[in-house]
Amino acid sequence: MGVSRPAGGDAARSSWLIAGVLLIVLTIACSGEDRPALTEGAPRALGEILEQSVARLLALESVAFTLEQEKGITELVTGVEMSKAYGVVDIPDRFSLTVEAQLVSPRIFLEIGVIVIGDQAYVTDLLSSKWGRASLASVPVNVSNLGQTLADITKAIKTPVLVGPERVSGRETYHIKGSIQSEDLAGLVPGAGQGFKVDLDMWLDRSDNLLVQAVIEGKVVPTDIPDARRLLTLDEFDVPVDITAPE
Repeated sequence: MGVSRPAGGDAARSSWLIAGVLLIVLTIACSGEDRPALTEGAPRALGEILEQSVARLLALESVAFTLEQEKGITELVTGVEMSKAYGVVDIPDRFSLTVEAQLVSPRIFLEIGVIVIGDQAYVTDLLSSKWGRASLASVPVNVSNLGQTLADITKAIKTPVLVGPERVSGRETYHIKGSIQSEDLAGLVPGAGQGFKVDLDMWLDRSDNLLVQAVIEGKVVPTDIPDARRLLTLDEFDVPVDITAPE
């Protein structure tokens, strides 16, 4: 003898099945709303991010920068230690910057002005602060062609890892961590030595993958302490600058 079923049983089961499927679809859709949306054309791989960063750096026409010694010192010449350098660069071969330094003995704070226009260099005197002609080789910090220098540093980074998105100085950035050899920093850090492994953190603007900040940690110059730390910040990208010789 067969077992009788209510006539509406199949319809009820179908209704429950449809409701379950709809619930799963809605759950997936809602969970997707919590994820950060990728902008159109956003890079999907770290290699692509770095390649785009290099291309953007090579296309730079001008930039403002600050290179600050957060831990340790950079010895410019015997008895003179740099703590900070900042200024503007009209790429490739014009820049104006200020170097903050101090004499070791006696402890005297110094500000050194530097202007470079092509192969002409001008530096302020340590004692009188008056401008004078100088050789390019004597310039304490040379940031000629800074875009190329930073592009080369980006290309030289080893074992890069994408740490994740971070907000830096009001910008949405990619935080990338890796390492680099000290000699690869010679165009940025005065007196960079050979053969020291240095930790490098970089923050790239997510809108165009342009470098906006970097932290260099470790021994770069032979006289550095092992945990020396330098902070590089960049802004005012491609803003017109007028760099002229001092009067």
